[in-house]
Amino acid sequence: MRKLIITIASLILLALLGLAGISFLKNSNPRKKVISPSGSTIIIEELSYYLGGEKVFGKVFKPAGEDGSFDESSGQFPAFIFLHEPLKTDWPESVVKSLVPSGILGYTNGFRGSVKDIVRLVNRVRKEKYVQQEMLFLACDASSCDETILAVEKLGHRIQGLILIEPNPTGKAREIYQRYGKEFLTIGSAEKGKAVGLIEDYLEERGALK
Repeated sequence: MRKLIITIASLILLALLGLAGISFLKNSNPRKKVISPSGSTIIIEELSYYLGGEKVFGKVFKPAGEDGSFDESSGQFPAFIFLHEPLKTDWPESVVKSLVPSGILGYTNGFRGSVKDIVRLVNRVRKEKYVQQEMLFLACDASSCDETILAVEKLGHRIQGLILIEPNPTGKAREIYQRYGKEFLTIGSAEKGKAVGLIEDYLEERGALK
């Protein structure tokens, strides 16, 4: 009888722990909703990948419909991938939040990887079912300027445009920048305050905004 009571008590305890675990997982869900500068709702979710056995943490920004959810059956969207200096997320994320209401999917990543890593990361984002593969734009700040320029050269037609924030290219990246810089959008320190408008114009010129 005593063993039966202990067994029942153990089962009840396990059930309670299971319910607590489910509740914790629900409460720690990485998805959240924010309001964009234009007043529309944006869904932010973790979108991370394993590259070379290491987890690379990122966030995807999706436009929410009238019911507050993202309808994956509504088709594919142009994607704007912003590689920025690690831990400095406020400005890159504010730029992306301003672009999403125009029908753009945003992806931010505090990433300092090799050229190969950036190519692999972009190819992973391209494979997401809601991404319009022929409309992929890459942006970066000075922290990964050289690697990103070199990665864009390797990616070729898979990238529709490149936005460089306060770039200072060196070596081969500088040579590519001097050769193809007119195809890129360069935003200097004095222009950061109007970066969103400049990026929107650039995206529209390349058919991403309709």
